[in-house]
Amino acid sequence: MNGPNKLICTLMVLVTMLTLSGCDPAQNGKGDASRSDEGVYTSLSQIEDKRIGVTTGSIQAVQAEERFPNATFFYFSTSPDMLNALKSNKVDAIADSDILIEYMMAEEPALTYIEEPLASGMNASAIFAKTDKGQQLRDEYNVFLKEAKASGEYDEVTQIWTGSDESKKVVPDLGGLPATNGTLHMAADLTLTPFEFVKNNEPAGIDIDMAYRFGKARGYAIKLENMDFGAIIPSITSGKSDFAAGGVVYTEERAESVLFSDPTYEGGSVIGVLKKDASAGAGFLSSLKESFEKTFLRESRWKLFVEGIGNTLLITVLSIALGTLLGFAAYLACRGGNVVANRIAGAFVWLINGMPVVVLLMVLFYIVFGNTDLSGLAVSIVAFSLIFGAAMFGMLRSGVNAVDKGQTEAAYALGYTDRKAFFCMILPQAAIHFMPTYRGQVVSLLKATAVVGYIAVQDLTKMGDIVRSRTYEAFFPLIAITVIYFVLAAVLIWIIARVTRHINPRNRSPKKVLEGVQTHD
Repeated sequence: MNGPNKLICTLMVLVTMLTLSGCDPAQNGKGDASRSDEGVYTSLSQIEDKRIGVTTGSIQAVQAEERFPNATFFYFSTSPDMLNALKSNKVDAIADSDILIEYMMAEEPALTYIEEPLASGMNASAIFAKTDKGQQLRDEYNVFLKEAKASGEYDEVTQIWTGSDESKKVVPDLGGLPATNGTLHMAADLTLTPFEFVKNNEPAGIDIDMAYRFGKARGYAIKLENMDFGAIIPSITSGKSDFAAGGVVYTEERAESVLFSDPTYEGGSVIGVLKKDASAGAGFLSSLKESFEKTFLRESRWKLFVEGIGNTLLITVLSIALGTLLGFAAYLACRGGNVVANRIAGAFVWLINGMPVVVLLMVLFYIVFGNTDLSGLAVSIVAFSLIFGAAMFGMLRSGVNAVDKGQTEAAYALGYTDRKAFFCMILPQAAIHFMPTYRGQVVSLLKATAVVGYIAVQDLTKMGDIVRSRTYEAFFPLIAITVIYFVLAAVLIWIIARVTRHINPRNRSPKKVLEGVQTHD
């Protein structure tokens, strides 16, 4: 069996195993969201020492940690990730806001929650920077919010996005707002249904609708920046975003960093659990068909994957090209033995290689370029170009050192200049040594781009998160992302293999090798 067939068979086995282990017939189908005591656990005292899932940076994480000091906590990026962990028995319970749990119950009939609340009286608000501009915007938003609540507009918006009438859920046209008084950058996590999510490939939900109405009423254009929830407050404090529309619960510690508006939502936190006797839903094939339809066809969600692929490829290809040039330039500067250049290059490689990718991205986005308009996409290209440049520098150094020094002397004897000897004789031979490592670095870079969602980049992985936040299913989004990464890696490897064959000295003609050499002396 050849390589491609082995890969296909391996993927088929993987898909089958994931399907059989993760798809419980009792968890498929539709059901009514209803509070009941039919959960596996019916009181908070029963989960004192259980495994509890929470979302990173959420107020529910703090509340659950205080309430259940003996529990084991698992931290997730999104609520759908928590739900999937609960369904697959990775955790025993999940902590989230009451409105998010109820919304998930409408999609997942196997879910319920303990009637005893984890916490109550929570106020979620819009947040603004602690600056003069932030203070002005916060005051404007408070006035707008009071007017919207007094007129019943806010209640109407809430009922639309939490109701079941899809015809009323008209996606607001953020791009159509005139920038009479300027443009506001809004931070949002588009996985927080029904507050902030994606509908028909456009941002929608309570917070998005209210932000649109605020911009329209006050003459602001709104530019949305989608990011993980944990990155919202750093985005505000660093100046990358002007405000986040809502969903951030007030705490005294958070109030030290940002300004809170008047409450936009008042509710509580609950513990979600699986039901004891969830009724059997559709069969395996039917549920698989429904999952495929929800993931790719409904609301044309396949377009999100296409957009994610485009951004992932853009970051990867440009970073490889720029990183290769950067590493090559650094090596040429150090090749002559310049002490200053070698020390600077050594410090650069040490710093880049010693810093986790996520940390490097966030340092560049929130600190180095914090006061600029450089987008997350551009910052990602800068970060991965630095990473690949450091790797390229090391590859060149090790590859050239692997070439026998006699090759340089032979090139000089043939009349080559130092520059021509390096490019025509040494570099092609060195490339044979470092190209396998280069190929591996390309694949590693492609996979490493999966973390750019932390700085508001809509890459392939982030688009998968957005789709899962709407479908509450992991199977097809994750399998699709896996297969796409396999295909992208295979294409890049094929291209590099072609380049390797082209630069291999053994594949060059004698005429090309002796070009410029005096042969009649």
